Amino acid sequence: MAFLPYTGNAYLDYPEVQAWCAQAAEAYPNLLTVSTVGTSRHGRPLLLLTLGDQSGDVMGRPALWIDGGTHASEWTGVMACLFAVSRWLEQVEAGDEDLRAWLQEHTIYVLPCVSPDGFQYTLEGKPVVRSSLRPPRDGRPRVGLEPCDITGNGVVSLMRWRHAAGPWVFDDPAGVRMRHRRLDDDPEDCWMVTQEGRLIGWDGVRWVSAPLEHGVDLNRNFPVRWQPFSMFGQDSGAYPLSEPESRAVVEAFTERPTISAVLSNHTYTGALLCQPYREPSPLPASDLKLMKGLADDAVRGTTYRVYKVHPEFVYDPSQPIIGVWADAATTTFGVPAYTLELWDPYGAAGETVENPARLFAEPDVELVGRMVEALGAEEGASLPWTEVDHPELGPVEVGGLRYLTTVRNPPLRLLPAECAQGFTVADRLRRALPRLRVDVEVERLDDHTHRVRLVVENVGFLPSSALLHGEVGGTAPPIVATLTEKGCELIEGDRVRNLGWLDGWGSLQYGSAAHPVYPSLPAERGVRTGASWLVRGSGSLVVRWDGGRAGRGDVAVVL
Repeated sequence: MAFLPYTGNAYLDYPEVQAWCAQAAEAYPNLLTVSTVGTSRHGRPLLLLTLGDQSGDVMGRPALWIDGGTHASEWTGVMACLFAVSRWLEQVEAGDEDLRAWLQEHTIYVLPCVSPDGFQYTLEGKPVVRSSLRPPRDGRPRVGLEPCDITGNGVVSLMRWRHAAGPWVFDDPAGVRMRHRRLDDDPEDCWMVTQEGRLIGWDGVRWVSAPLEHGVDLNRNFPVRWQPFSMFGQDSGAYPLSEPESRAVVEAFTERPTISAVLSNHTYTGALLCQPYREPSPLPASDLKLMKGLADDAVRGTTYRVYKVHPEFVYDPSQPIIGVWADAATTTFGVPAYTLELWDPYGAAGETVENPARLFAEPDVELVGRMVEALGAEEGASLPWTEVDHPELGPVEVGGLRYLTTVRNPPLRLLPAECAQGFTVADRLRRALPRLRVDVEVERLDDHTHRVRLVVENVGFLPSSALLHGEVGGTAPPIVATLTEKGCELIEGDRVRNLGWLDGWGSLQYGSAAHPVYPSLPAERGVRTGASWLVRGSGSLVVRWDGGRAGRGDVAVVL
């Protein structure tokens, strides 16, 4: 089958994602490879795409990491990964020489789907799960309503039945928009509403929800301030990296030590989430300024807003958010990492939400109702209420808004535009990576002696360490230069030189060059450094440099 660019024209399932990745790698063998970096709980491969000029040291270049699908029902994140890879390949194919040159000096790693089991499960019309299909914890009886498709139409919709104790009232004729019951509502107009499903272990009386069958949240299972956690019926796993999917992500990430920035695609709210995650933050103030400034630039021209997770994007102020991948990448591994919450259903409905995270825990029912009503008008966005003879409840009605392609993900006609916005952020972040320029100069002092001078400068936005936090924590090695001679003799200078770290222009922009009236050069290291050696005799030598997260390389010289 011929390779077709991914344009956001469909929500692909996981076999289709695998096939697309394989076809892309086959079509562009000089630019793209696909490897398996782990296996899901149910045996599905976790694919990693490596985008860059394959003729050189691909893993020795500063790199951007992008992932999606940590949360199973957030399909847009997976599609945005494929869209970005496709767009970059198309740009090179169309003759974008700047991008081609950039891919000779940098690498992009893309893990399209962190949780393929749950992703495929929800695409097949099963109930919404948070992440993977981890079985229930031992000793937890499951009694109550379990969501499932009882009508056989391949969608788990809403289910309702009239009852005098019902807390909901439907005002619109289509029965899409719900509001809370008021004291003067007629009990005959009130409904019990829940997800479509069966009552397991039912005693014939009680109407309660069963504990989630698959309740682990992979984005609470990463190694950063981990602790037992529960929210919305989901938990953080048995211990950090207890899940095969999160473990595979961290192993693949740490095996690629030149990764300098991370973008993790999620939905929804239309926001780019930034440090700090807590107060006090383990990050120095300079890193926080740098990350916020980069985030603001990355969303320029999109509808996304930048939020500091603490205190601007907290679900419950009394319960800190733990174990998040983007937080782990930054505060554990010292790499600037962002969570991109693609798709703003409120904005699409013409509504503005100032604190979207709090809206989950403390919903404004009128505001949510207006959003639901607006999205429900999309073609195919809702299902008509249909009477069903329920095995336990008797006559009920099943229908309502199709949640997964309205609220959690955009309607299909809006998916291309959302993927394009996500690409804008990803493309801006790739331009922020550190970029070392290395020059070796040879000065002849006499017939037998040469001075060899190495000059290293960082012309990228990020420092050579990606963040100062990585330097302090030891996760970002300094720049090290090594001289190897053949047929000549080193007579002055250490063969191995520790050159420390270099700022990027972003470091200056949020430091010594922050104020346009009082600009200055940095007080300490700056963007340039160097080393020199004295060599006697003729022959050849190689200067090798390893810049840690800024990549590595070598320069050969003949004397």
